[in-house]
Amino acid sequence: MLSSSNQYQRIVLLGMVAHVRGQGAAYDARRTAILDAVFALVDTEGVAQVTIRRVADRAGVSVGRVQHYFKTKDELLEAASSAINDRGAERVAEHAAGTPGDTLRAILRVLIPRDEEDRRLFRVQQAFETYALTTPALGARVTQGYTELSALFALLLGGPDRTADGQELLATAVGLATLTLTDVITPAEAEVIVLRRVDQLLA
Repeated sequence: MLSSSNQYQRIVLLGMVAHVRGQGAAYDARRTAILDAVFALVDTEGVAQVTIRRVADRAGVSVGRVQHYFKTKDELLEAASSAINDRGAERVAEHAAGTPGDTLRAILRVLIPRDEEDRRLFRVQQAFETYALTTPALGARVTQGYTELSALFALLLGGPDRTADGQELLATAVGLATLTLTDVITPAEAEVIVLRRVDQLLA
């Protein structure tokens, strides 16, 4: 049976495979440019203003090029939301090492927005989640993502019997991220709060 840390590494590696990457670097680069255009539109104007044409204009490509990757607006938004999660998973994978507790602390640090790029992506993710409340497909993805993350927290805390503790940590981290984004507290203050709770749960 895999240890908790090895199970975590497997989960991260699986989560980073957002789409089939067998078509080459140019394919991935064009796809990334399109998704970055979605992020920019959502951050400045909101999800409601995202259309295939506006994304094409922002990315500097044709409408047909966008539709080659994403047939509909909802498909485009689902991919963009997944891409944000993938970037977070990649950052976690860079810092995850040592004991399950060390890995848990690394994940929680990543969830706290620190620089402007972190803040931008967190704003965009919040916009997606609001839109998801009335969009079943995207809503299911958001629910699945949070469910898997809280389950991972429980795993790193000791196992399935720590489900409630995992959910508490998730709620704490998301709430602290929001307070950081709105400048109620600093990232350093948020980290102190969440890591103190981790130490209490691991004691």
